[in-house]
Amino acid sequence: MAKGRTVAGFQMNWESGFLELHHQGQVIPLTAEWLRQLSDAPDQIDHNSYQRFYDPTQLPIDLAIVEAVANDQGVDLLFSDGHRHFYPLERMMIEAGLQTHPDDLPQPTPWTIDTLVPPTLHWENRHDSWTRLQVLDGFFKYGFALLRDTPSTEDSLLDIAQVFGPIRETNWGRLFNVRTEAVATDLAYTGLALTAHTDNPYRRSVPGIQFLHCLANDATGGESTIVDGLSICTALKQESPAEYDVLSSLPISFRYLSKDVNDRETAPMIRLDSFGNLRQLRLSTRLDFAPAVDPETLKTFYAGRRHLARLAAEPRFVFSFKLKKGDCLMMDNHRTLHGRTAFAEDGFRFLQGCYIDHDGPESQYRTLSRHLRQAQDAQTAAA
Repeated sequence: MAKGRTVAGFQMNWESGFLELHHQGQVIPLTAEWLRQLSDAPDQIDHNSYQRFYDPTQLPIDLAIVEAVANDQGVDLLFSDGHRHFYPLERMMIEAGLQTHPDDLPQPTPWTIDTLVPPTLHWENRHDSWTRLQVLDGFFKYGFALLRDTPSTEDSLLDIAQVFGPIRETNWGRLFNVRTEAVATDLAYTGLALTAHTDNPYRRSVPGIQFLHCLANDATGGESTIVDGLSICTALKQESPAEYDVLSSLPISFRYLSKDVNDRETAPMIRLDSFGNLRQLRLSTRLDFAPAVDPETLKTFYAGRRHLARLAAEPRFVFSFKLKKGDCLMMDNHRTLHGRTAFAEDGFRFLQGCYIDHDGPESQYRTLSRHLRQAQDAQTAAA
């Protein structure tokens, strides 16, 4: 590539040894070692597992680009170790973070009761790839989905949940029963109302996705509630930045203690990723204990927790509905809060629950997206 000449967004800076990617005023320097390890040539990458055939730590320390030839499709590079590879422009844009991957998960969308259209899958359509992709799209956008007309026999939830991913077992078992018990080991096993909360905040690895499957719901009351943690955290940040800052930084001890279990974990109530976006919400006000920090910080924490709980109870944020036999609720336990109204003893209410990890639905979404995109490309090419 001629010195100083930009072709298809690429320019080789021979003085620095970097290949520069130019896009809308941005200049992204791409080093020889970074580019070399992205090579997906058949002799470099196993295309069944996408694992490298070689150990990249054994590449030459002084690895350099010795030749660069660009065209409208991308750039052909020759490295000092003798490896040559063509890098498509679109892939480089994605790898450099300038363009999203076509199979990336949908961005989470904050919702209120006025903007929500609950993602719904009628169980008879579960094998249709496009329908499954659409409900997963809604799940990742809104944090939950409703599965309708599922099998309603006891323990059938195991088969339902495993359509989306392997079961995550906890001390509650692979499957747990939500119904009134004479000696309840959890308030969920009573007829009491449950305020909006996330499950199991006391675990180091909090279960990612929860299923609640309705087998009977004939009692008076017992309506289920769903609240978008992303929406209420956004509202808290707008209304009280100081409270939001404390809730997203102060380590809180979450504890569960019973005869046979002593689980505890310390983490902020609101966990953010490196870009400041919500990564996980742990809100369970019956299980959290603040540290003995300075009084002003504690005052702000308790005010922020009250504020967040108050937002979670505001009608604009609460999707309330009554599960019927055969309904199954699938919800992101790192984002979505769930609860219920109290119910009477004048009928039988019986739900079963279980957990899976995020990996299953995330991998399924990407795989379905890729396969459908490839099929569409093939149809277009054949037309």
